[in-house]
Amino acid sequence: MMERRHCKAIIEWDKDKDPSKFSLNEWLRDIVVIFGEVVGKTIHGDAWTVLVRVKEVVDESHTYADVTFVVDEAPWHLLEPGFSFKLWAGREIAGVTIL
Repeated sequence: MMERRHCKAIIEWDKDKDPSKFSLNEWLRDIVVIFGEVVGKTIHGDAWTVLVRVKEVVDESHTYADVTFVVDEAPWHLLEPGFSFKLWAGREIAGVTIL
């Protein structure tokens, strides 16, 4: 995979996700960031696919990770330090804060 511009982040995973089961330094796929809301199964707003690479497990629900958008047309300015958003993979799975 081509190396993409990425940002460092801390991720708080939902209680049913065990971050120690993720492979370190491998990009997790099929995750989206939704800018808007989900009503039922319909997305109202924009959604962008992201890649997440877990770098270090902090505790039973937090990891340090790299986050990058898949396409260059994505809103890169949203990956500025301090920005937070939710990760989705069929449902909400985690909260991300850009470091």
